[in-house]
Amino acid sequence: MSLVRIGFSDDFFPAVTKLPASIQAKVNNLVMKFQRNPKSSGLNYENLNVRDKNMRSLRVDQAYRVILTAPEEGNVYLFLWVDHHDKAYQWAERHTCRVNPDTGTVQLYSTVQKVAAPEVIKPESHPANLAFDALRDRQLRKLGVPEEQISLVRAVSNERDLDRLVGDLPGEAYEGLFYFIAGEPYESILLEREVKEEEQFDPDDFVTALERIQTQSKFVVAENESELQSIFNAPLDKWRVFLHPSQRRLATGIKNGPVRVLGGAGTGKTVVAMHRAKWLAKNVANDTKKVLFTTFTKNLAVDIRKNLESICSPDLMGRIEVVNLDRWVQSFLRKQNYDYDVLYDNKVSQGYWGQAMGKKPADIDLPEQFFQEEWSHVIQPQGVQALEQYKKASRIGRGTRLNRGQRIKIWPVFEEYRSQLQRNRQKEVDDLYRDAAQFLQTQQLEMPYCSVIVDEAQDMGSQAFKLIRTIVPESKNDLFIVGDGRQRIYGRNKVVLSKCGINIRGRSRKLKINYRTTDEIRKWATALMEDVSVDDLDGGLDESRLYKSLVHGDYPVYKQVNDALSQADLIQQIVEKGEFPRGNICVVARTHAELGRIENLLIDRGVATRLIKPSVATDNDQQDCINLATVHRVKGLEFDQVILASANDGLIPLSYALDGKADQVSLRQAENEERSLVYVALTRARKSAIVISYGKKSVFFG
Repeated sequence: MSLVRIGFSDDFFPAVTKLPASIQAKVNNLVMKFQRNPKSSGLNYENLNVRDKNMRSLRVDQAYRVILTAPEEGNVYLFLWVDHHDKAYQWAERHTCRVNPDTGTVQLYSTVQKVAAPEVIKPESHPANLAFDALRDRQLRKLGVPEEQISLVRAVSNERDLDRLVGDLPGEAYEGLFYFIAGEPYESILLEREVKEEEQFDPDDFVTALERIQTQSKFVVAENESELQSIFNAPLDKWRVFLHPSQRRLATGIKNGPVRVLGGAGTGKTVVAMHRAKWLAKNVANDTKKVLFTTFTKNLAVDIRKNLESICSPDLMGRIEVVNLDRWVQSFLRKQNYDYDVLYDNKVSQGYWGQAMGKKPADIDLPEQFFQEEWSHVIQPQGVQALEQYKKASRIGRGTRLNRGQRIKIWPVFEEYRSQLQRNRQKEVDDLYRDAAQFLQTQQLEMPYCSVIVDEAQDMGSQAFKLIRTIVPESKNDLFIVGDGRQRIYGRNKVVLSKCGINIRGRSRKLKINYRTTDEIRKWATALMEDVSVDDLDGGLDESRLYKSLVHGDYPVYKQVNDALSQADLIQQIVEKGEFPRGNICVVARTHAELGRIENLLIDRGVATRLIKPSVATDNDQQDCINLATVHRVKGLEFDQVILASANDGLIPLSYALDGKADQVSLRQAENEERSLVYVALTRARKSAIVISYGKKSVFFG
């Protein structure tokens, strides 16, 4: 008997996780037994009288059935669905699994014909109202539309109509049609997919089709029992196994230099970065040259390390170092006998500024806030150390103009602030980045890394990226950078990678499909950023026109109540409603103080809570209590339901963050950062987002 290959659709694992634990174990055993001998008489392997003649069923027990397809050619079996026997058979009647002859991919789709639009389209309005009249049938097929669904697609008038078909069309067809509606040329869609207009494929060759990158976003094949066990013995999260073609192209293969990947919240940037780390560890790294995976915050580093351990063997993890950049640079400098401490305490910093303001000339009418912003937005990012450098420094984006004479007059303030740091043997983190880069360059140190992966790049400044550039030499596979300007929440300047010695020309990509949130949540969160200019990390703009969620659900809910007690009552009601597991609910607040008040009120009401602490990995499925987090801590996490609490005037946006800004430009930048915080919080929600205000509500919500 030739080797039996077992494959799974991306629908199969979610179906398994919905079963009782005892049945899940039986499914696992059944799959293993089938892989060893699919002809075993004890398997109850049966043909089905359904439209797709390759459909088969396997008996799990008296109540449950697995649905699979057994193509005539190739010793490969694809497990598609599992359910109670009646529901499983009904599912098989409604679905087809086949190789699309126009795209060469294996597709699983509904054969139930729906009406795309609720209204009947009048003949005279036909030319103007239908979305795909400009495309011929062969072009629709090339986008992935099965022949039997073309008439269904022809009835679509707009994006809303198309969304009604999202569960029926093959994924590649829905995506291609959405991009066309959004304004992407047909030719560009094919080009990105690397599909040739005239190419045709063998509809009976499942083996070859399963090897194509487009298919691998929906199907995974285990070549042997060991691979089969590795799939089932780890958490059945889709991201571990299934990558969109755009993600897989980025995660695998030799890259001829630095790569930058953009994508809105939920588009899988971190997933791609983790799979890239795995690929590099397996194909490029060794025991002396590792992959450095770095983030801005230590919280994210902890979560990423945990997730990497679920897709990498211990040997591969030994070739990946995961650490936030601040911790890395401090560790590196200690080894160089560096005797400065990093200054994080804002109260200490304010004291130094108070001393430095004594050097401000009497004829200069600028507030202390201006000097602090000038320091953090001009002097530190550009590495300004002396007056001559400051005279020439770029101040693009600053709201208050300064002529040459004014720069000369105010420079002593900055000199004194730096002197205060020096006297106390302290430096800011940008100073550490700069000093570490100088050590690497002057000492010609060779670091034990072949590649550096940067997650949440939007929160890192110019000095950070100049350091990152020096950690590994320019070479193939050297830098892999992912980020999203909408999620810039730590007051950093907009970085321009090319000015940091990082050339991404020809290696810039964008992820467009949101896999986390419903499209309703995505649109609501994105609307908060409508008037915010979002950068692409290299001096350009990142538009959101082509971003799309494939999942639909309820619209986010806004509630206003009388006071904090009423808010706690409402949260208790939402939790006790039981719509989502408690471990998959997170209550988010803007400040630690407000979160503490919410926590106490919920505890008083008997609601068990867990505060998500810094540097502690999360495990939502193993708890019977709801999560609590600040808007900063929740970044990088996801939950079925997110409740943004205390969305009150003064808290969102936070008054303290806006008060005392030196000019309107600085104020607008601070407001944009507050909007980004809300955007981050809302886009942590997979299925449900609720915003609650008490007292005077936030201006962000009308």
